[in-house]
Amino acid sequence: MNLLSELLHSTVVDVDGRSLGSVHDVRLVQDGPLLEGFGASLRVDGLITGTGSLSIRLGYHRHQVRGPAPLKALFGALERRAHFIPWHQVADWDGSRVRLRCRADEVAHGRDVS
Repeated sequence: MNLLSELLHSTVVDVDGRSLGSVHDVRLVQDGPLLEGFGASLRVDGLITGTGSLSIRLGYHRHQVRGPAPLKALFGALERRAHFIPWHQVADWDGSRVRLRCRADEVAHGRDVS
């Protein structure tokens, strides 16, 4: 059994071996089977990678977020370097490296990360 924390900081490579950086965050959705006392179980929806992932984790990538203008501009520039990788694009994970089923240019960047 693997822990979610073990997935963080894993290196991500595309089908051709090109690096997309490391996993900085994991997006979960709560839509699984019902668990007594908890509700719907969680599942991994995708991975956030790249040097601009801080802006994604802080929520500045969402168009409806209105923060201080200088911060919004800074995080907007950073988020263009972030990637969202849907879990269905992950071929395997060996404990330290995530290998994708697709090429790097098929991964969502910046504002396409939702």
